[in-house]
Amino acid sequence: MSPAGPSSPALAAATELLVAAVNGGVRDIVVCPGSRSQSLALVAAELERIGAVRLHVRIDERSAAFFALGIARESGKPVPVITTSGTAVANLGPAMLEAHHAGVPLVALTADRPAELMNTGANQTTRQPGLFGDLVPHTSLSAPDGSEASLALARDAGAALADARVAWHLNVAFREPLSDAVPDLSERVTVRIGGEDASALIVSSDAAEAWPGDAGDRRIRAGMPGKGLPADLAEAIAKDLAAHAPRDRSLSSTEGAYRNAGEPFDTASPTQGSFDTASPTQGSPNRTESIDPGEWPNALVVAGDRAGRLGEHLAHKGGWPLIAEVSSGSRFGRNVIATYRDLLGENSPIPALRDAVELVIVVGHPTLSREVPALLKRESIRVIVVDQPGVPPYRPTSNVEAVDEVKVLAFGSTMFSNADEQYLLRKEAKRWLHDWTAADHQLLVERDSDPEAPNVAASRSQDFRERARFGREELAVSREKVTREMLADSIWRLTWPHDRLVVAASRLIRDLDSRVPGKRIHVHANRGLAGIDGTIASGLGIAHASQHGDDLAAHAGQTRVLIGDVAFLHDASSLLVGQAGEDAPRIQIVVGNDGGGTIFDSLEVAKTADRASFDRVQYTPTTANIQAIAEAYGWTYRRADTRGSLEEALTDGTAPRMVIEVPLDR
Repeated sequence: MSPAGPSSPALAAATELLVAAVNGGVRDIVVCPGSRSQSLALVAAELERIGAVRLHVRIDERSAAFFALGIARESGKPVPVITTSGTAVANLGPAMLEAHHAGVPLVALTADRPAELMNTGANQTTRQPGLFGDLVPHTSLSAPDGSEASLALARDAGAALADARVAWHLNVAFREPLSDAVPDLSERVTVRIGGEDASALIVSSDAAEAWPGDAGDRRIRAGMPGKGLPADLAEAIAKDLAAHAPRDRSLSSTEGAYRNAGEPFDTASPTQGSFDTASPTQGSPNRTESIDPGEWPNALVVAGDRAGRLGEHLAHKGGWPLIAEVSSGSRFGRNVIATYRDLLGENSPIPALRDAVELVIVVGHPTLSREVPALLKRESIRVIVVDQPGVPPYRPTSNVEAVDEVKVLAFGSTMFSNADEQYLLRKEAKRWLHDWTAADHQLLVERDSDPEAPNVAASRSQDFRERARFGREELAVSREKVTREMLADSIWRLTWPHDRLVVAASRLIRDLDSRVPGKRIHVHANRGLAGIDGTIASGLGIAHASQHGDDLAAHAGQTRVLIGDVAFLHDASSLLVGQAGEDAPRIQIVVGNDGGGTIFDSLEVAKTADRASFDRVQYTPTTANIQAIAEAYGWTYRRADTRGSLEEALTDGTAPRMVIEVPLDR
């Protein structure tokens, strides 16, 4: 029997669907107001009333979808966004495509007109199934009639929603009457949320181990030269390379394991299975590749977006340098090469180091540099890509070996060499990692924007002139104009393991990626399609999920969104939060304002286009009043144009929601 009574089959089916989803593990529901979706929205409100879900109401479907995307990205759990029919559904498109390409379980739960209204010109009626194209799997339920069969179908749909692992469109038709009085659902749900004791918050063991200065993240600086890349260091590395440059090696008796320098790697790649778009879940791994570091000492591990800890794990176990993009989740540990763009680029200070690479293992989706794709396209390099469940495959070249898992074997376990040869191979492998990390360190020192450590003794001197000199020097440091480098370094330095950093798809993420050292912190970015869409909304979703999720340490953390002025203005309406008493998370939005889209200045078009035309349609200068926008939505505003004001704003814990505008040169 329908718990809503016979008068509204729509409400009965909506109840069955959402109760099954909540009992299956859904904890957050995002709702946009609308008529056709009213039964779903009212049931969601009842589930919030009894403490079974966290409900979020947004008036803009596009913003709502990116907010839900942020929650799902941080939590790893499916999040439904409920909309009415018509253009409301279409507004979910950008977030649904991003979710598909990033492997995030965002569920579009859309209300639709019944079959008899299709192709009649009825208001707000269009063909919603398949609206997101072939990429996003979709399921449609016909309008429920109140029968047990239709209610069972709704329950099954709710269970499938809770089990979704990829982006999914669940379209449900409803026939009038669209709603009725919602019954008390207290006895129908088996879970409750909330009730965490804030006084009992602790830092998790993982976070404590990852604290800056931990041995796993500390850079070895003792005995290293000062700024620049000294000729003697480059010469020493060049000598090391003579021992492990690509060559015809005969230490192994494994036939075909090695090849001459410049000879293309010839292998038959395993057949790549097609990406399954018919189901909201994804299959299990079935292709494994085992790698002996002794056979492949000249290897690199590349960790792209959402690689997670796997990239660092493989690099650490194999003793290989690690190229980890800033949003990869692998940018920590002793093997990280932060300045990989310089070392892999055409003007590399040590080209022999770049040219000695023989194997690259790719995890995640690299998107932030041109140097990595150029490296992967070299015919002399073997490229192994580890596919991820629920994510479209990354295929930078036709010679990719696609696998589901890479096992790093014990060093030399597959080789038939004596003890002396084993010793030489181990020494060669250690030199390989040392040379990469040593060169990386020198470049990091060269571009460090932090001031010299203050002379604390001078501040305590009995000589008033020395104390005055100390004061003037410190004042001069605090008044230094903020640069891109300073902004990137300050954000990175002040972000801790229990915080969250969200970075827009703009020039600033490349500034971070090109310079910040390894550090085990949580960095998010919408890199599936790398659009600037919905960055503020995604950041708010990530902040909410981290501050209410299972990670108790994150409850006390800060979320910061690093964003350019164009991306900020693109999503400014998402600043509307905390309506009707709804909880809003702690968050800082740091706007690097360079007056337009300066990311285009680095592209070839900037060298060939007419300057006025280029500025008009590419750079697109902006003059909006960011302070007025922030304050109109009820946010605290701070302007940070000096080192001192930037540090003060970033460490200000008095305002729960703050927009920090940082003026930058073009």
